[in-house]
Amino acid sequence: MNIKRFTKRISMGAIALLCAAGVALPASANENDMLKQNPEGAYVPSVTPDLSKLHDKPFSMNGKKKNEHALGPAAPSYTIDVDYNSTTHKAEGTLEVTFKNNIKNNLSELYFNLWGNADVFKENGGGMEVSDVIVNGKEATSEVNATVLHIKDLSLSKNKKATVSMHFEVSLPEQQDRFGWYGDTVSMGNWFPILAVYDDEGWNVDPYYPYGESFYSLSGKFDVTVTTDKNQVIAATGEEVGQPKISGDKATHRYKAKDVRDFALEMNPNYRMLSTEVNNIKVNVYYSEEHSKYAAALLESGEDSIRLFSEKFGKYPWPELDIVTMEGWFGGMEYPQLVMISLAGDRPLDWAKSVNAHEIGHQWFYGIIGNNEYDEPWLDESFASFAAALYDGELDSLQVEPTEETYYHLSSQISDFTARADEGGIGAYYYMIYNYGSSTINDLRELLGDEAFYSAMQTYFKQQKFGISTTRDFIASMEKSTGRDLMPFFRDHRVLLSDQE
Repeated sequence: MNIKRFTKRISMGAIALLCAAGVALPASANENDMLKQNPEGAYVPSVTPDLSKLHDKPFSMNGKKKNEHALGPAAPSYTIDVDYNSTTHKAEGTLEVTFKNNIKNNLSELYFNLWGNADVFKENGGGMEVSDVIVNGKEATSEVNATVLHIKDLSLSKNKKATVSMHFEVSLPEQQDRFGWYGDTVSMGNWFPILAVYDDEGWNVDPYYPYGESFYSLSGKFDVTVTTDKNQVIAATGEEVGQPKISGDKATHRYKAKDVRDFALEMNPNYRMLSTEVNNIKVNVYYSEEHSKYAAALLESGEDSIRLFSEKFGKYPWPELDIVTMEGWFGGMEYPQLVMISLAGDRPLDWAKSVNAHEIGHQWFYGIIGNNEYDEPWLDESFASFAAALYDGELDSLQVEPTEETYYHLSSQISDFTARADEGGIGAYYYMIYNYGSSTINDLRELLGDEAFYSAMQTYFKQQKFGISTTRDFIASMEKSTGRDLMPFFRDHRVLLSDQE
């Protein structure tokens, strides 16, 4: 069953099921609940997550900080130097990040997210350790609790630059996932300590969400050096600087990226590469022999997606995009300039092309136009699902009703779904955010007409490029561009500003 053609209202006492793969997610609903297929492009965990700690707070955060109109620390610039050991499956090295304190005077603390410490990774040998934390040249007091590093007892002046450095060690779990290793493939998504965001709510250190994305970071620069086996073929965010430096059986690679909010790597010594160019952008497909039948199709969908989405939403801003194939049941996963397509089992070519289009759609919605994926997941997933339907030529089939349970909104936070996990909340998350969300955006297109809709989307793109968007920002931008009061439309489609404010 193709979800994009699924038009009838269904009961949401369900947990998502990856029917095509024959792998079920953990059933937190009762045995009589209906199981359904996952939307194409949805990230599905490769192991059974434990949700019991999902609402635990790693640190006492001193309450909400409303109406400070802050978004920082600004302009983060990372320098990372690591050695990856393919025998121990560990990456060890140093990280330095320089940023501007645009938040408040005498900033007393900083937070970093350590996503590799999530329980779903730890139970398979994963984890992250941090030591030797230095702030502006002085040893700093810090502690780690679960997926959060807290650096405290600071006094950082407002509008001044500051630099944090640390030593870190990452153990990759043995699992087919966006973070882990399996056979010859090494997937390094969310693999380094990343600076948390401070906004009107204060510091954002929400827990890792294993059924989707919980990531939230500001655009900046990356200068990443990786030393590993010289036979490794590496795909990465950014572009490689020069040729790798060979020393014995090791090779050192250097990558630079700008205006990106994360940095990912994929390695496999058996990767082959197929390339093309579209709009002066190099598109690369990295694939193993067992996935060779998908290479040309993925290259075609990559080229066509960049051309189409650049025309409809705004120009793709980076010089390169890497598409990587790998084993795994999780579907697909997006990072700036790099998308992962998991191809366990015998996936149809059309499925792979559509998933690829969804993940490439995320280059616009999450990559270029950022958002808080934990608080407002619809702002990237619904838009990427719409983009995939646009690529597939199936916009007219996006006719999806919301769930019967009216407490699930399109603008709901992830915690609103996970709080009802035992009642089918995870299935409701997939259904509302991917299926109903893409249908809602298409309803807006039909209401406004193609010319006005895509013109407004391009204006939204220019306004929010490399920044962070909110539901209020999106609605305000569309209203201003079209000169129409769209609040009744959004209320009718369960998009409520009160869910975030």
